[in-house]
Amino acid sequence: MRRCGHRQALAISRVFNTASRRYTTNTPRPTDGQKVRISILDHALTKVNQLGWTPAAIEQAATDLGYSPMALASRDGMPLIDHFMDRALDETCIEADDQLHEFDTPIDRIRFLCRVRLRQTRPYIRRWPEAAALLAQPGNVRVAMGQLSTLVSRMWYLAGDQSTQIDWHAKRSMLAAAYVASELYMCEDTSADFSATWQFLDRRIENMQGIEHTANMAQNFGNQFSRNLFNILASRGYISQ
Repeated sequence: MRRCGHRQALAISRVFNTASRRYTTNTPRPTDGQKVRISILDHALTKVNQLGWTPAAIEQAATDLGYSPMALASRDGMPLIDHFMDRALDETCIEADDQLHEFDTPIDRIRFLCRVRLRQTRPYIRRWPEAAALLAQPGNVRVAMGQLSTLVSRMWYLAGDQSTQIDWHAKRSMLAAAYVASELYMCEDTSADFSATWQFLDRRIENMQGIEHTANMAQNFGNQFSRNLFNILASRGYISQ
């Protein structure tokens, strides 16, 4: 079992180190079929706290809206998780749009953007470890790392980052590690209004400052992130070692 776990961690690291999609505004208009899919998945999000990130949540949502329960047949809850992450990023950008000018430095904007994005997960936080476990499965790693890469790239873009090629990868690796660690911390945070999570996030963001950005550091942070993610999930029983 340990060898299987090692392969999972390596898969996470490999995809993370190669995923680097940049921000783009070329989003096509959804087709009628896509609109149906979006409406079902939007409604399925209201079922998550009861049914989890599962096909059952999607099937119940389809039934509620008058569609066949098999309208979006899936073997697991990945379509719902993927949809939520798309939605959460969109909502983060919308919410942050009018407020980013209030912050003087890119790192302050990054801190604010992380808070806004984490608040999108808050309604589902007690169920989020289930989503994290699914995302960590070898077959889902490419989706997970693609989503994470898009998230951190968009954050740095909105923060006004003007990095060189080497810095670009290093900063995104560090932000990914800080964000995911904060999200997993939030899953077990029982403090009032998640105050402990915000303090934890602040420390992670502070640790990002004053670090010399190199290509090796980018790879190290990617590897460290993948190992930490796997170990945390395994220690809590969400995936096997």
